[in-house]
Amino acid sequence: MPPPTLPTSLSPHVCILASPDVQEVLEGAGLPPLPEILQCFSPLPQITTRTTSLTSVPHASFALRFSDVLEVENAVHEDEEQRAGRTMDWIGSRISQRCEKWVEMLETSAREGGSKMWRDRTPWWEEVKRCVEGDHVPSSTEGWNHPVSLILAVTTTAANPLQALQELASRAFDFPPWVDLTSLRYFLIIHPSNSPLADPIAEALFNAVKKQYGLHSFLLPLLLPTDPVPAPVPVPALPPRLPTISSLDSPSLTPQPSGSGGDTITPAPTPPPPPASPMPHAPRPPTLTHRTQESPAQPDVEYTGNTLRLSQDDIQQIGRFVREFVTMSLVPWMEKCVVEWNENYSSSRRLPSRLFSSTRRLFGASAAASSPATPTHGSSPSVSSVTSRFTHGTNNSVSSITSITSVSTMGGGNVNQQRRLAEFATILGDYRLAISVWETLRKEGKGGSDILPLLSAPSPALALHADHALSNLRGPQPRQGLPFEAPAHAQYRALVYAVRWDSGIDRQDFLSSTLEGERWLVKAASSAEEPPTAILYAHAAFLSEIKGARRRAALWYLVAAEKLEKTGIKPLAMYFFRRAHELYQNPPPKELSPSFWESEDRSTTQWEGFSAVIPAIEHELGRLLYTTGDTAGAVRYFLALLKPPVQHGPQSHSNAGNGAISPLLPQPSRTKVFLEDFRVAFKHFKVTEGDAWKSLGLQLPVSFCQVKQTRVRFPGDAVEGDSAAWEKLEEDWAVFWSVRGKEKLGKSGKAAVDETFWVDLVLRNPLDVEVSLSGLTVSVRESSSKDAESNPDFVEVEELDDIVLGAKDTRTIPVAVTCKRPASLVVTHVLYEFFSLLPAKESLAVRGRRLNDTPVQRQGKVYAPDVLIKVEVEEAGQRLHAHFVDDRHLVLAQGEYKHQLLWLTNSGTRPISELWVLAGEEDELWIDGTESQEASSSSPPKTEVLQSSNSLAPRSPYRISLEAIHSAPQLAPGEAIQLPFILHAAHHGEQDLCMLFVFRENEGAQFHCARVTRRYEVKPILNVSASARPSASPDQMYILNLEVENITGASNVEVKQISTMSASWECTPLLPSTSVVIPPHQLANVTLGVSRWDSGTDPSEAREFVARKLKAVLQEETIDPSEPPPIELACTHMASGSDIVPLHTPATRHFIHCGRRTMTAQSTAAAHPNIPTRLHRSIFPLYNPSTVDIVLFWSLPAQKRAGHILLQGPMLGAEHAPLRELVEAARNTKVKRSMYAETQRERAAILEAVEACEWNRELDPVAVFVTDGDVVQHDFRQGPCPVPLSFTLRNLSLTHPARVTLKLSENPERDPSDNLLPPPYAGRLVHRATIEPSRSCTARAKLWATRPGCYALDSWTVETEVGEPSPSGSASESAPGSTAKAGRASWKSRQLRYLQRPQAGARPCVTVVDVGRLA
Repeated sequence: MPPPTLPTSLSPHVCILASPDVQEVLEGAGLPPLPEILQCFSPLPQITTRTTSLTSVPHASFALRFSDVLEVENAVHEDEEQRAGRTMDWIGSRISQRCEKWVEMLETSAREGGSKMWRDRTPWWEEVKRCVEGDHVPSSTEGWNHPVSLILAVTTTAANPLQALQELASRAFDFPPWVDLTSLRYFLIIHPSNSPLADPIAEALFNAVKKQYGLHSFLLPLLLPTDPVPAPVPVPALPPRLPTISSLDSPSLTPQPSGSGGDTITPAPTPPPPPASPMPHAPRPPTLTHRTQESPAQPDVEYTGNTLRLSQDDIQQIGRFVREFVTMSLVPWMEKCVVEWNENYSSSRRLPSRLFSSTRRLFGASAAASSPATPTHGSSPSVSSVTSRFTHGTNNSVSSITSITSVSTMGGGNVNQQRRLAEFATILGDYRLAISVWETLRKEGKGGSDILPLLSAPSPALALHADHALSNLRGPQPRQGLPFEAPAHAQYRALVYAVRWDSGIDRQDFLSSTLEGERWLVKAASSAEEPPTAILYAHAAFLSEIKGARRRAALWYLVAAEKLEKTGIKPLAMYFFRRAHELYQNPPPKELSPSFWESEDRSTTQWEGFSAVIPAIEHELGRLLYTTGDTAGAVRYFLALLKPPVQHGPQSHSNAGNGAISPLLPQPSRTKVFLEDFRVAFKHFKVTEGDAWKSLGLQLPVSFCQVKQTRVRFPGDAVEGDSAAWEKLEEDWAVFWSVRGKEKLGKSGKAAVDETFWVDLVLRNPLDVEVSLSGLTVSVRESSSKDAESNPDFVEVEELDDIVLGAKDTRTIPVAVTCKRPASLVVTHVLYEFFSLLPAKESLAVRGRRLNDTPVQRQGKVYAPDVLIKVEVEEAGQRLHAHFVDDRHLVLAQGEYKHQLLWLTNSGTRPISELWVLAGEEDELWIDGTESQEASSSSPPKTEVLQSSNSLAPRSPYRISLEAIHSAPQLAPGEAIQLPFILHAAHHGEQDLCMLFVFRENEGAQFHCARVTRRYEVKPILNVSASARPSASPDQMYILNLEVENITGASNVEVKQISTMSASWECTPLLPSTSVVIPPHQLANVTLGVSRWDSGTDPSEAREFVARKLKAVLQEETIDPSEPPPIELACTHMASGSDIVPLHTPATRHFIHCGRRTMTAQSTAAAHPNIPTRLHRSIFPLYNPSTVDIVLFWSLPAQKRAGHILLQGPMLGAEHAPLRELVEAARNTKVKRSMYAETQRERAAILEAVEACEWNRELDPVAVFVTDGDVVQHDFRQGPCPVPLSFTLRNLSLTHPARVTLKLSENPERDPSDNLLPPPYAGRLVHRATIEPSRSCTARAKLWATRPGCYALDSWTVETEVGEPSPSGSASESAPGSTAKAGRASWKSRQLRYLQRPQAGARPCVTVVDVGRLA
């Protein structure tokens, strides 16, 4: 390990006390004071010292610090806290005065290619280091600034040089008691060439001084020529020192000696020295102290800073003096002190001494007890008392070490002999001894942790030493969350430690991962809000940047800039903000494949930086520029901040209880602050600078217009509605007309002359703050013209003002355009003013497609020309304009009939003779202006048969008869007609009614279209549900229960009619049919009996059609386009005689068919998602024969509103997996292998859907009804009572017979705590029967009751086997227990068996009453 380089602040401090004649001589020669002259010769090269083991230690440079005793005395009495605060303020003021020039110098150097001078250092840190190293005032916490030597200087020009030297030697020093005066006294006699004493007399004087004061003396002959004046010699800049205050608060500790006239000599305060900095600076000449009245008023030669006007001989003489002083006096004296103090230290570290010292510490000892006396280091030994510490006699050359040791603990100082030993050993290079003593001091809590990192080899322990040193300065910290700032003294000491660490530790070791010294500087800065602490953060950031930790450097630059901004040092704060901004924008290295960037279509250099930090930096820079007068730069920054905020994922609010922002409160918008600052700054700039803003080239960083969503809308186009819905309607028309003609639907997209069309601009506000746009318009030019600056004269473009877009808001703004003549127009840009301040222009061009036709295009990125919005304007031809007569917001009840009127106007120049209309698949419209809904008969029947095509095919476009609604077969140009129609609001929620009108002039002409949209809201008013259960009555097979609930809040709903429709079932009301009025939030129940209806078409035709088509699907055959066979539906109406609404009326029948088709299409698509929707109409019928549909007609009498609701009721009857054979065959068939796993999954999904669909239902066909609630009276005195029982078994299947076996037995698992008696069956316990479809049988049993009570009838089981339908189709009833040979011969099982027990919770019973007890 190379020897450490100690900072200058750890060098020996030499104080100089010069007589007034010395200052006069130097001033007359144009020289600064003596301490400054001697300081120019520091450091000395090639100095050798010795350790306690007599090992020579070479020093490449040995630094010294010289200062004036008077300055030290004036400064040492100032309170240390006050002085530390003044020092911090003084350093801050120096930084503030020089920072602007520093920043300008660095920026100029960077523009010109950079200077090597500032690559590894910064001017502000150098300034802080110089200010800290220039501190020479002793401190009570350490002894580095305590005087090591005292030089008493006189000249031979004095009237009596020996007497002057005597006065200096006998002078008392005004130091506090904690200042260690263990120092070497040295006597200097300056013999200038103009001295009145000759050289031999001067030599004699020198010999007398050596005889009286010892060998530590020197005679310095100087020429000091004044004519001619020597050429100035450049010297190093002196470190700056804190200016002294005008008066001291604390008085002198000892009285001053009287002068010759009896007056007390008071040291005059030394004025502040000239400031110095790393930059060339010429300070003013210093003022000399102790000037007598006889001294000249002005020097003969003026002194200039950083140079000395000394001849070469004088320079050699002074250099020889300084070297001899160090090598012959100072170093030997320090070595002797180290040896003697080390003996004391070693003896005190022996075990008995440590034990006794511990005993003294525990049980107390007098402060007067001190270490044993040692010989003094001087020309004559002497032992001084406490008073001699401040007053020295003529024979005392050096103050006694013993006396200093004995009083070193007085006054509360921390500088004792042990610490001075460590300091002297450190200066002399005896690092082994120094480290051991420093370790001892550290363990005793007396410091040393700040010096050990300078002397020890790099290790992780050094960071702990640094932390310990800083923690001892600040003391115990308050609990977390409270603001805490260390006192000024702690801040200054931490700054001193940081400067020493940075200067004394090698840069490579300091920045290594072992030490991470840049973190030490941050810890030293702490949270203090002072410029020096900000410079600590800045230097830590600079070191981190050198180290390569750019993110950490950027963070610390930000902290430094923030602290400097608070203290008002704005130039340097802006520089640090810019450095942080540059570092955050520097992209991290990305080790990715080049194919990644090509696949993502991103550039490798595309990097936006850290969006969470950079906006805040740019905002601070903008505010600083605005406050410093650079409004243009502030406007640029504020404008660049108007960007969409970037989301960083979910934010944690775990600390919301400790002062953080609550998640329940809206987060403040930074963009709002940025926008407000931009508006203020830009307004100020426009007011103060006039039109200068135009030369700045300001452009909005965000765009509001969504180019790809912008489109041109003509008068015939609809504004609202889903584009997919319009495309579906146009496709339906193309399919419909493809079998009727070859004419196509024209989509010219051309505007007409003098007809207004609109450019629909989709404006989206990407900001999270409200913005205002004014002067919104578009730029239009002819396609043949290249001038896009202004619109042509024959084009009128609308201009819109006061457009307000909310945060993240999206609006469609139509801009009207009218063209006066045929032309080809191109819409190029959208123009607006941002907050009526900044004009902006956005291009409406869309980038062309990427070209891949040639090898060159495939190798690079080549795109087709940009796509512009083009509009062809032609003479008006066929135009149809449609709009609703009443376009107010429409709110309908679910199922309501609403009569609407639509205006159709021929706005073209040609007549219209053919007009068609199309609506959405789920829209239920009835267009017929001549036919009425009412029936022709005054008393319509309560039953009817409705014919249905049973097809899922969508309805065809409807042709409007112009003769029926208009007076002529054509609609001439300019004429208008009213089209009435009825809208049925079948589906609740927000709905869009989209109607497409297709028209042409005559047969063979091209078709044109017009669109119209009406939005309406549908609210439910009734909640209708239906349920069914088997019936025990022989008149009906099921009981259908209909529940109707009024869910309105304040209206009575009248149910006027209930109609049922089914292909297999017929419903009859069980109660008289009347209308029902349901109050709000009330229920109404309607019960219907359901029986089989076989008068219509055979339902098996629909089932066979479905089976045939699904077989083709499972076998992957082509589906033929045939549609299901038609079907007849039995309709039953329950209403009063005069209020019956027949279902065969065209409008009602049309609405029911549309509603049923929508329900069937949705359920089929949900059940069979893997079968294409276009094939559903060729596979599945509209009606399932087993389903019972319910139509409920309602009215609101108070509001004169009416409508109907279609409900798909339950599926009745039992079915027996009619598609089972198809499913099994498809499952067992060997399919072709496919390399695509998705194909196999689709096949399996289709098979599962067919197996679980409604056409493959499987259900137990037998329903069991037991006699329940019978009461039998019997006299048990005559014996047990035989109770007859009946079990009715009904076959609910409409197609298959069933074999049943009824077994009666006691339940062995019966609960003994049951209050019902077990049934004691008697007689025949097993009953067998074969039940034909839709038939029933009754089994007679007997209960043998031995005692009165209530007997449960729950101990029975029914086994059912389903058979194949009989070819003859007979439906005769077989008696229980009978056998038919023909029936057994024709029976064929379907392999479906079921076991049925009493339902859980059903408790049928029979009660036997003993009448004998009543007799």
